[in-house]
Amino acid sequence: MGEINRREVLGAGMALGMGLAATGALAQDEGGVASGRRPAGAPAPPAFAGGLRMGQSVNQHVQPSSVDMNYKPRRINKAIELWEDGQAIYYNGSGMGPGVDAYAQGIRMSQTWMDAINVEMEHGCVDFMQLREFMRGLVDGGPTRSGHRTPAVFVETAVIGLDAAYMRANTWVIEQFLDAGVHGIHMCHARDTEAIKVATQMAMRYPFPRPELKTQYEMRGLRGSSASYAAQIWGVNGNLYNHLADLWPNNPKGELIFGVKIEDTFCDESYEKTIALPGISMAEWGPGDHSFWYYGLDIMNPDGSRPQDDLTKRPEMVKVRTGVLNACKKNKVSFLNASSADPNSTAYSITQIKDGALVLEGNEESAIIGREYSKRKMPV
Repeated sequence: MGEINRREVLGAGMALGMGLAATGALAQDEGGVASGRRPAGAPAPPAFAGGLRMGQSVNQHVQPSSVDMNYKPRRINKAIELWEDGQAIYYNGSGMGPGVDAYAQGIRMSQTWMDAINVEMEHGCVDFMQLREFMRGLVDGGPTRSGHRTPAVFVETAVIGLDAAYMRANTWVIEQFLDAGVHGIHMCHARDTEAIKVATQMAMRYPFPRPELKTQYEMRGLRGSSASYAAQIWGVNGNLYNHLADLWPNNPKGELIFGVKIEDTFCDESYEKTIALPGISMAEWGPGDHSFWYYGLDIMNPDGSRPQDDLTKRPEMVKVRTGVLNACKKNKVSFLNASSADPNSTAYSITQIKDGALVLEGNEESAIIGREYSKRKMPV
């Protein structure tokens, strides 16, 4: 079957599938009852990672006024390309979860407004086969409007930066994620600098000597032969994949990214050393988890109501954010923060960009505002 016909068939199948899925979601929203009302007290169905359900639009196709519609990509990893141009990246979740066909979701998300997709496997299911199917769907639904084979994809992993021994025992998990063709890892609870060193230098890398690197690593990589699936996802041969599958920015030609989440009080003791490690691409300050460590159950009213004040403005939280932001600036690491389309919010995308954030998690509206402000040329 020719390329055009294949995509037409896929598109028709997806349209039908999304229509059925949307109908199913509505039925679940209403409790599956003929009256069209959810039974009293019945919870609404969960919003999966990123809050995207089947049937919802994945792209309003709003381009910044500065866009270059003849843009030609120069990299595999869309996120790195934007950072090299001084632009922020905008991301959210994959939309995968219970009852979601990973391959179909990949096709759908191939045209997303997001520059990068976070496959959340910290609290979501760690499912290597679903991840491979999602990546396959991204390729079959692509390319992106910017001409990239897929959006950048990173996995937020349940393997945390606890200590070096723990990380050595779990390098295989990171290797499995990378072998699925993703472009990076975002590590939760990056507490121990030695643990992050093991993750970046051993789990993320091949053992090849690379004398051209800006900074040489102390440890040799553990990744082994035959990442053929990842090479297919990237659209390159196996040998070229081995050349490219290294950590940016320490390797300027590398296409892999690694992020750290500084999100508890143990992380706070070592984040300056952690963020200074070669091969770290991005870092965040994790206000959600930090609030657990600082305030505990005192901020969690049993009736579900929220605290009256903005937790991110409390002195302890401001101190953490400022420290992580400054460490990122010092080490030329991209700072991650939430973004909002509300001008009155501290997370307003323009405010965050002015403050130095280069990784923004939010909705499409906040991305539209940020891209227009920064005069982005890459199409969405």
